[in-house]
Amino acid sequence: MTMTSSLHSFLASEDGAELAEYAVGVALLVAIALVVLKVLGNAINDENEGTAAKVLDASADTGF
Repeated sequence: MTMTSSLHSFLASEDGAELAEYAVGVALLVAIALVVLKVLGNAINDENEGTAAKVLDASADTGF
């Protein structure tokens, strides 16, 4: 096999194309998950802060 034919065979091969497609898909899923977690994390944090404020107000009203 000559260098030219082996190079042509390498360039024609699509074995790595599937791996690249899977890598792009996984990267896209990770990016979506990070955005969702960021949004949900902020919402959950806001709710917890509101609950903590209510608990502090309730304990201040009862004298604890």
